[in-house]
Amino acid sequence: MKEFGGCLPLEINKINNDYFHGFDYVALNSGRSAIAYAALAGGFETVYIPYYTCKTVEAGLSDDMLIAAGIQIKYYNIDSSFMPITPAEGFDDRALFVYTNYFGIMTHAMQMDIIAEHSHVLFDNTQGFFTKPLRGTYSAYSCRKFFGVPDGAYLVANEIPSLDIPTGSSADSAAFLLKAIEVGPNAAYAMSKENEDHISSEGLCYMSPLTAGLMSSVNFESVNNRRTANFKRLHELLGQYNELNITMENGAPMVYPLLINKDGVREALVENNIFVSRWWRWIEQSPDTNDFEKHLSKHLVPLPITQNYDEKDMEYIADLVLGIISK
Repeated sequence: MKEFGGCLPLEINKINNDYFHGFDYVALNSGRSAIAYAALAGGFETVYIPYYTCKTVEAGLSDDMLIAAGIQIKYYNIDSSFMPITPAEGFDDRALFVYTNYFGIMTHAMQMDIIAEHSHVLFDNTQGFFTKPLRGTYSAYSCRKFFGVPDGAYLVANEIPSLDIPTGSSADSAAFLLKAIEVGPNAAYAMSKENEDHISSEGLCYMSPLTAGLMSSVNFESVNNRRTANFKRLHELLGQYNELNITMENGAPMVYPLLINKDGVREALVENNIFVSRWWRWIEQSPDTNDFEKHLSKHLVPLPITQNYDEKDMEYIADLVLGIISK
């Protein structure tokens, strides 16, 4: 029953209605849920994921619903071009093959190569929100890696059946977004970690009404343009020092991935209030990962390019990086 009177809710100016024109999509609570949903909805018995990925992907595929369905997880390594290395036994072509769009800089050629080799592909675009979906594949997108929302994700495909799962709730754990506005993101960090815990405990759910409302107010074009300009400026200043061969042709990435064989760069940046995290520390110690994957775990510096910064900010970050690596 509709309610009348009482307090006013948060003002949200809705400007988005059709996120992925011409495709079917499901709005979910997290990127891991999007991948899990595809595995369940597609009736897959096996899902391949890379070793070099966030542990939350594995956790999402270990949800009780997937365990009950008997879905098995298998792993593969990547080479220095971020392409899959075929295991000795080969890949099972009946399985769902998850390929990560690392940092959001996957090229069109890489997409075509993956599709040519695997019959059932899910592009994990949680690091590349602006990468367009492709016909005949699944695409998973994360909202909170690109926008100021508490959670949220989309699974996109030609056609996606509905599943009997609950709708998520975000209101009780979203206060970190408001605190970050008032006192800065670092002061809100502990609260944001509590939100992470909430997402983990919630399991596989549809997107909350709060996140859906916030996402409807995002100016996608403006965000894409600002992130793209920031990325290009960092690459102009740091590209010659970067071990990665970067081509940006699929929309704005999540971060600028600086790979440099020098210890202490990340730590020095943190000391200067540039908070860059270490991705997937466990990779370096794992007996299952290769030298390139271990190198990424130890030396990758994911520099921020978010839409609340401009090119002057990128120049400041680049100057600090250059000063650190020149010592």
